Amino acid sequence: MLLKGKEPQARLFSFIREEIMVSERFIPKGAVYFPSRAFNAYQTYRDFRSEEIRRDFGYAEQAGINAIRLFLSYEYWLAFPEQLWEKFDTLLELARQSKIRVMPILFENCGRPSCPENAQNGHPLTAACMQSPGRVVTGDPALWEGPLSFVDAFMKRYAGDDRLLAIEVMNEPNENSSDLPFARRMTQRAFEQKKQIPLTIGCIHLYHNLYFAQWIDVYQFHENFPGSVQEMQAKLMQAAELQRVTGKQVWLTEWQRVRTAGPGWDSPVIPQEDTVPELCSLADAVYGSGLGNFFWSLMLKPAYLPAQRPNGTFNGLFHEDGKVYSLQDYRAVCRRQDAEPAGVLATRPAWFTALLEKSEKER
Repeated sequence: MLLKGKEPQARLFSFIREEIMVSERFIPKGAVYFPSRAFNAYQTYRDFRSEEIRRDFGYAEQAGINAIRLFLSYEYWLAFPEQLWEKFDTLLELARQSKIRVMPILFENCGRPSCPENAQNGHPLTAACMQSPGRVVTGDPALWEGPLSFVDAFMKRYAGDDRLLAIEVMNEPNENSSDLPFARRMTQRAFEQKKQIPLTIGCIHLYHNLYFAQWIDVYQFHENFPGSVQEMQAKLMQAAELQRVTGKQVWLTEWQRVRTAGPGWDSPVIPQEDTVPELCSLADAVYGSGLGNFFWSLMLKPAYLPAQRPNGTFNGLFHEDGKVYSLQDYRAVCRRQDAEPAGVLATRPAWFTALLEKSEKER
């Protein structure tokens, strides 16, 4: 039930914050993380460099970020199982040193089909996220043994690892992509081996959590491009009410900016000013709600999803050298108007611009 008017909203948010303080819950103030030049999860581990991860987590700590949401890679595990765990262990230790807890995601609904070409693709115009394990597998229960083995291997190693904030079994399973049965089976399998680390699902809408409610400890929802602050506040209100009624934490695990012209999922044509980061347009509403949250993304990058690539969307906070794209965004995330970053550079990453120019010459 939604409460109308500013006064009930303020009372509800105040109540949620008081409830959180009393129960001493850990409230993530987080960001989604990919290394700057990784276009998908496979590339995160293929090109893994501990010095880069340490640097980036240092930026996060500087901005007061206490949690990171990031993808594992089933495809990388199939090819290099021990290397994946070695690299992930290194990442967890680097996060611990920066006082950051990690929420890994085991499977991904979004992106291009799963295949070696899409996993390896680094072309600046066509590289993007990749489904994992992909529609061919998620749609056929006879092919689930591999993903179930991945769940088993992960839970055996990390079900009790207190460096983890939570374990997200899959990102954005939904009825349109017909992978809800797959996500339910994987979540059930993880639940059978669960220890103290909470389980969760990266749900698009709050109602998607109902498909997994008997197994998950934390509810999620995503709202990347609301049409207004008021639209975001209404969804935050729903989430806060769900948290109050169920006693389970509810986290907004993807948010970016206001887009008054629409989110741009179905059309590559959106105003140029809507293609750049503007976390400050939503930060007060998100942080003021008292709900745990993760913005997209820590590092400044081309859009993750193929649908957002043609319109030139960029998102993120930090350049590789520690400069920020937007001083307003940095201060909004830090929650301090006197916060000073290493510098401000309101342009696309130079490495990506160089790739684009090279690509144009080769055409």
